[in-house]
Amino acid sequence: MLETVSSEVSDVNNNRLLAISDLAIEYKSTRGNLRAIDGANLIIEKNKLIAVVGESGCGKSTLALAIIGLLAIPPAKIQSGKIEYKSVNLVALNENERRKYRGTEIAMVFQEPLTSLNPVYKIGDQIAEAIVVREERSIPSKGSSEVMQKVYSTRAPAIPPRFRMPGRSLTKLFRSEILDALRIVRIADPEQVIEEYPFELSGGMVQRVMIAMALVQKPALLIADEPTTALDVTTQAQVLKLMKELMDEVDASILLVTHDLAVASQVADDIVVMYAGDIVEEANVYDFFSEPLHPYSKGLLSCVPSGSKNKALLKPIPGTVPDLSMMPSGCKYATRCPYVMNICRSRKPGPIEAKPNHRVACFLYGQ
Repeated sequence: MLETVSSEVSDVNNNRLLAISDLAIEYKSTRGNLRAIDGANLIIEKNKLIAVVGESGCGKSTLALAIIGLLAIPPAKIQSGKIEYKSVNLVALNENERRKYRGTEIAMVFQEPLTSLNPVYKIGDQIAEAIVVREERSIPSKGSSEVMQKVYSTRAPAIPPRFRMPGRSLTKLFRSEILDALRIVRIADPEQVIEEYPFELSGGMVQRVMIAMALVQKPALLIADEPTTALDVTTQAQVLKLMKELMDEVDASILLVTHDLAVASQVADDIVVMYAGDIVEEANVYDFFSEPLHPYSKGLLSCVPSGSKNKALLKPIPGTVPDLSMMPSGCKYATRCPYVMNICRSRKPGPIEAKPNHRVACFLYGQ
């Protein structure tokens, strides 16, 4: 019996890619320290697409930035907790050690792709730079890679490394891999695209290029922060379908940050609901949409148009997300909740497993 239990625990741990434990993050402001993430716990398994949903200001992007280690802009600090990637606590690493994981292990696709690309360099040049970064991190020295010897021979030694951008020679050197990356993201004419500048492409094409740049670094975890916000509905559907297909093709997990439940329903395996820095519900996508448990989750779903001819009015959630500088002492959703009880105003509910693989932080389901 003990051997069976031990084997089950081992299988769970082997399938675990990233684990967040009791994570607390605060921003510094003129009003004092504002807690944007308050004791979050989350597990991302291999080859899973997790969608983090919630209103603006609930901490979704802060959680994503903490994972990849980009909280310095804007200034924020992890107060406590762990972010364990393949059993390595990223929080305990210094910046130089963290760079070994950023991009090559954990990559990110940002909300506004045009602001993430350099407008004066062609697409092929910028993807080549991502490949160079990957190669430099994968070898201990210049002399240990024949490919990197060619890379260094094409660079002007007088230019500091952080200011170097690849020229035509590097694009030629990695041309085959660049074209393959663009084909993976379903760009029909990659030979033409690598010769174009970002402003010559449509929003959907630029987003695909950003995904390709992330994929050439071969990450195990891809974080996508509102990747379809600036796109039209048709392009949104194409990008979402692409991300779902890529997850299987490149054997990666995806953390999708979105405020759009319709987007999450199309691609996610699991749904994570955040409210005012707390994770209030976690469930399989089918269980979540068929029977949400937390009052906040129910409120979010009641705001989504059904698409039918039903003339019933949408039911918006009353009130607003509480100010980070004036958080209530009990449940943060108590001021907006139709089921509020006395205990909700004095104690903060902890997450419990109300159903198999369905966790919720609410006193309605016992504590």
